[in-house]
Order: sequence, then structure tokens, then C-alpha cells
Amino acid sequence: MSGAAAAINFKTFKELLITRRGHLLIIQFNRPEVQNALRRRTIYELLRALDIANADSEISVIVLTGNEVAFTSGNDLTDLLALQRRNGDQALDVHFKASNFVMTALVKKMLLNRKVLIALVQGNCVGLGVIIASLCDIIYATESAQFWTPFSQLGLCAEGGASWMLPQILGRSKASELLLFGERLDAQAALHHRMVASLVTNVQDFWSRMEQHAKLPSVSLMATKRLLLQPWRQALLDALTEECSQLDKLRLGPTYRTQIMAFARRKKINSKL
Repeated sequence: MSGAAAAINFKTFKELLITRRGHLLIIQFNRPEVQNALRRRTIYELLRALDIANADSEISVIVLTGNEVAFTSGNDLTDLLALQRRNGDQALDVHFKASNFVMTALVKKMLLNRKVLIALVQGNCVGLGVIIASLCDIIYATESAQFWTPFSQLGLCAEGGASWMLPQILGRSKASELLLFGERLDAQAALHHRMVASLVTNVQDFWSRMEQHAKLPSVSLMATKRLLLQPWRQALLDALTEECSQLDKLRLGPTYRTQIMAFARRKKINSKL
């Protein structure tokens, strides 16, 4: 696919802002009114954007980012409240039943993407946002970055391969603290525990650096990426399968529905303050 064809396709996106700089593609979550929270449409757009970029021979590096306030605040739970009020509990049940399918599609799409995937995290990076960033080849962050996985608070367990992936990145004890207790990880701690490669102090310099990296021979970048990812891929997918099984059981129980809807109501109230 040519660069011109990709540019035309990118104009149709509503919840992502996509910019091209030579061989570099920037995919920005673009729902600032809800701290870039992800709903199904956002994820479907991300899947489509990754497909387009993967097929474009002129793109070698993709950067996923948000804005200064948030990379993404995770799944849009207030959207679940609206769905329930509009269409009732049955529609909510259908939505929940599709969750594992959507998550599996996203994880596989990122794992199988041939281009170098970079995350630039500024501000809040919550839940699914932590998973998306961790699935990238390299994470960079500014001092404002805050990583948070409130799965237990939502009545859920680790998802998206996080039960295997985060211990590999952070070590078992620190990953357990995040996944079990929902402890937050700030930028300095993320750097200390090797979750991020380095802290970005000048964002403009960062973009210039990424443009230079994107000019490296794409065949070399893709070959090295395959070698680095090969030991991860199957183990991560096996963990994802087991997580989906556990999540199905949790979603059938009363705790999940109570916790996630209560969390969504608090989030909606706080967003109005």
C-alpha cells in the first residue's frame, strides 16, 4: 500500500488522530474529554490503523501516544453506564461476552505487527492502557506518567497477557503488587524497574529522534524485532488464554457487575468535579 492511500484511509478515523512524518506513523488516542478512555469503537479503529500501517512498506516505526493528561485512562466505564441505561442489562451482558474476543484480537494484532511499536506515555496510563503500552517494543515516558492496573478493584483479574508480561518486565514481586493490589507506578519507579527505556524531557526532541530511527533500514528493524519477540509470543498467548478463562468465570459472578458499575459511577461523578 502506498503512503498516499494510507493518508486517505486515516482521514476516516474519529477517535484516533493519525499523523505521518516520513517513515514514522503517530497514532494518538483522541478522546480528551474522557482522558482518552477506550471504548469498542476506539479499539476497532486501532486495529484498523495497525493493519494499514503493517501493510504500508514506507512505514517502519509506529508511535502510540495520547496527550499531556493521559496516554489512556483505560476502558470507558461510563460508556457501560450509558449502554445499560439505554438498552438494559441484556445489552450489557452481550457487551461483556464479547470482551475476551476483542482483547484477544487486540493482543494478537499488536504481537503480529511487523513494524517497530513505540509507546510514549504522558499522564495517566490505566488498565488496558498499561497492556497496550507493554505490548509495544519500547516504552518511553515523561515525568508525569502514572501506570495503574485496577483489575482487583473492578472485580477482575489480570488480562491481555499481563499476568505473564508484567512479571517479565518488572519482576514477579513488583508486578504482583501492581496486579493484585492496584498500586500505582510513577515515571521514576517505572524507569527504576525497567518498564520504560528512558524518560523524555523534551517532547520535540523525542519526535525528531523517532523520525531519525524510522529512517533505519526497515528490513533490519523487522528482522531484529522478530528475534526479540520470538521467545515472548507463545508464552504470552498461553497466558492470555488462561486469563480469558478466568475472566469468563468472574464476569458470571455477582462481584464483577457490582464492582465495575460502582467504579463507573464514581468515575462519572469525578469527571464532573
